[in-house]
Amino acid sequence: MVSNNQLFHLFLFLCFFQITCLHAQLCTQEQTSALLQFKQQFSFDKYASYYFCDSVEILSYPKMESWKEGSDCCSWDGVECDNNTSQVIGLDLSCSWLNGTIHPNSTIFYYFPHLQSLNLAFNHFGLSRISSEFIRFTRLTHLNLSASFFSGKVPIEVSFLSKLVSLDLSLNDLRLEEPGFELLVQNLTKVRELNLRDVNISSVVSNSLLNLTSLTLLDLSLCGLRGKFPDGIFHLPHLNELIIWDNLALTGYFPEFINSSSSLQYLVLSRTNFSGELPDSIGNLKSLKTLVASYCEFYGSIPTSLGNLTEMTSLTRLDLSFCGLSGKFPDGIFHLPHLNDLRIDFNFALTGYFPEFINSSSPFQYLDLSHTNFSGELPDSIGNLKSLKMLFAYYCKFYGSIPTSLGNLTEMTNLGIAYNNFTGMLPSSLLNLTKLVELDLSNNQLRGRLPSQIIGLPNLTSLGLGDNLIDGTIPSWVFSLPALYYFNISYNKLTGHVKEFKSTLLAIVDLSNNNLHGRFPSSTFKLVNLNSLILSSNNFSGDLDMLCHAIFLQILVLSSNSFNGSIPQCLGNFSIYLFVLDLRKNNFSGTIPDTFAKENSFETINLDSNGFEGPVPKSLENCKWLQVLDLGHNMFSDKFPYWLENLTSLQVLILRSNKFHGPIPNSKFKFPFPNLRIMDLSNNYFTGPLPRKYFKNLNAMMNVDEASFELQYLGMPGYSLYYYNDCLTIVIKGSTTEMVKVLTIFTAIDFSKNNFEGQIPQIIGKLNSIQGLNLSHNSLTGHIPASLANSTMLEWLDLSSNKLTGEIPQQLRNLKFLEVLNLSRNQLVGPIPQGNQFDTFLNGSYIDNLALCGPPLLNACNPRTPQPPPLMFQQEDNTSSGFTWEVILPGYICGLVWGLVMGYFIFSRRKPQWLVRIIEGERNKSGKRFKKHSHRNRAR
Repeated sequence: MVSNNQLFHLFLFLCFFQITCLHAQLCTQEQTSALLQFKQQFSFDKYASYYFCDSVEILSYPKMESWKEGSDCCSWDGVECDNNTSQVIGLDLSCSWLNGTIHPNSTIFYYFPHLQSLNLAFNHFGLSRISSEFIRFTRLTHLNLSASFFSGKVPIEVSFLSKLVSLDLSLNDLRLEEPGFELLVQNLTKVRELNLRDVNISSVVSNSLLNLTSLTLLDLSLCGLRGKFPDGIFHLPHLNELIIWDNLALTGYFPEFINSSSSLQYLVLSRTNFSGELPDSIGNLKSLKTLVASYCEFYGSIPTSLGNLTEMTSLTRLDLSFCGLSGKFPDGIFHLPHLNDLRIDFNFALTGYFPEFINSSSPFQYLDLSHTNFSGELPDSIGNLKSLKMLFAYYCKFYGSIPTSLGNLTEMTNLGIAYNNFTGMLPSSLLNLTKLVELDLSNNQLRGRLPSQIIGLPNLTSLGLGDNLIDGTIPSWVFSLPALYYFNISYNKLTGHVKEFKSTLLAIVDLSNNNLHGRFPSSTFKLVNLNSLILSSNNFSGDLDMLCHAIFLQILVLSSNSFNGSIPQCLGNFSIYLFVLDLRKNNFSGTIPDTFAKENSFETINLDSNGFEGPVPKSLENCKWLQVLDLGHNMFSDKFPYWLENLTSLQVLILRSNKFHGPIPNSKFKFPFPNLRIMDLSNNYFTGPLPRKYFKNLNAMMNVDEASFELQYLGMPGYSLYYYNDCLTIVIKGSTTEMVKVLTIFTAIDFSKNNFEGQIPQIIGKLNSIQGLNLSHNSLTGHIPASLANSTMLEWLDLSSNKLTGEIPQQLRNLKFLEVLNLSRNQLVGPIPQGNQFDTFLNGSYIDNLALCGPPLLNACNPRTPQPPPLMFQQEDNTSSGFTWEVILPGYICGLVWGLVMGYFIFSRRKPQWLVRIIEGERNKSGKRFKKHSHRNRAR
């Protein structure tokens, strides 16, 4: 038994120990006051920490709220003290809602000489600078200022904190100017974790990094690094995380030989200029868990060593997308025991098949094979991927039926296998996946009817079934989907009516190119989220009164239907959002409301082929962003709407086949139609001369370098939730053509079938990038301008049915792209140019002219008939010829004056016999020629 004496001594020991511990934990008054003063510099705002902390799943709360006067600071949240000295050695204020600035004279810099760890990450310090006073923390080993809204230059003093083993300055607006980065790397020889992500370094990678032999983590992403990346960094003995993504000027190769003792676990090289082949030795990275090398310049085959089950047993994520890899994909990668994220999309030359047999223990959660050359059928064993959440295989070459076993993947949230060659019917099992959020099977060859009954898709937000062969009616369950946001079933063979949608979240509906009919439910237009409604090429009917409810609509395409009535006055009330209004090929009538608001967003207004009448609304001049205006094939009766000239974004103006009349007035603007590419005024009643000033200022038809243009089409607005391509009906090379997509470099002018008169101005040759010009069926006179030879991109030229005279300019032989030429029904004379494209044109190009000769016509040119000299260009405005009136006129005047003086001198003295002989001789010759021609005429 324990004696009373022993118990007493034990009691004294415990009391002494407790007193000692309490004494050790008591914070000094000086440090307590300093911390409380530091607290007063900030306000607490949860949004100061919300974004970043939520993204890294760290609980954010105001830690400083526990800091109270009279309490022990060592017990405060985020404060750590030394047990022996009571000195504060650690401050962790990350995710603490701090909103304010840290001043250079802040108390935190002067009363904590023993501070070893300081974490201020994920707060908002108002873009203040990092103070040079941080140098006072001479014992600091851990400094974390990540994502705390610091800005400016990183003070050089940070590089002198030589005891640092962890430094994180990432995700701020900081820069490390030379020699700051070099000093930092040279002095922090003990550092194990160096995170400078998003710090602007903008220099060549320092080779001094190779001296940091203790490094375990190196993150230099988004630093603007350039030059060659040192290979030796891959061989640092303790490095397990190397992240250098998004340094586009950083070059390098994957090391040819990698030691099997490498400890690398995370390797991220994406969006760098790394290139070359991936070596087989990459299989030596036995500890590798993540390899992300997307958007690099790697090429060649993927090493089979990556699929080695006995080596790469730790790999969980492999991302080699957008790399240009080729060859056969190693099947073994699909069987790696821990791989759950595989992305190899956008490697167009990468071939492979989906493995025939997949183990049911496979951990795959994310699989993206899109834009590869993968082919074959999807095996039934794909249903063994019980953990699979996302499967994407867009733009591959898969075929056959969609396996019903996909319906077993109860964790599936996203299935996108569009743009393949799948056939058969849509498996009803897919429609029973309760977690499915996205289903995209568009652009395949699925046929038959959609299942009429399903268990339910309560979470489905996106349903894409467009471009298939699905027929029948749209089943009721589609309209009842409660969370539907996107619905595309265009380009099928569906019939019947459209019912009311139940989802209040619906934003995008595309039912185009089917056989649907009846009135479209007006309730759809009342949906507050409705953004894009595409109903083209069906047989819908009704008026547009329902349009007044769609106040947030951005794209409305109702073309090629049977809608009727007039456009409601409310159009101007919501035009602030609407930027595509496509009503072509319907039965609309009436006038266009003159209600286009000043703050509107219209980019496309297409009213082609309806029954609209009256004038063009003047308020259209408020459409500052308008790119396409198509009013063709209506009954508009108005003068030319000259005020459209000032719409600087306008690229297409079509007034074809209306009742526009009168002359085109002189432009009231200095630079009319600066971006116009297509101008079609044909089949109207315009009169007067051609608009010279337009030809002079249509800059979009001049000096276009097609090689420098990306392949883009009119439409495709970048800020819309949905895409739209402008569709235009234009006469091209003599044939009416419906262009379902219009390249932004396409250029043409069509003024045909009007009453224009006068000459074709020489200035038209400035349009050297125009592809089509049609001035036919007018009353134009004069010569064909030789300046048209400057329009070297011309593919069709139609000047037929006018009153043009003179010869065809020989210079037109230089039009090497000219495919269609029509000069018929004019009064042209002389030889037809020969060679180049002119050898391809037939008689129809020249018929009904006065006296054209030479091939392909049968009447040959008379070789003895002297050919007139080439016509001089009329010098309008400033052409390239050196012979201008400014040069000729002085000499002409001097010669005239000299001639008059000499004539007076000669005739005042005597009759010049030599001149009389010349004149009389010419008279005699002229008489003989006259008699000779008269005799020939009588003989005929």
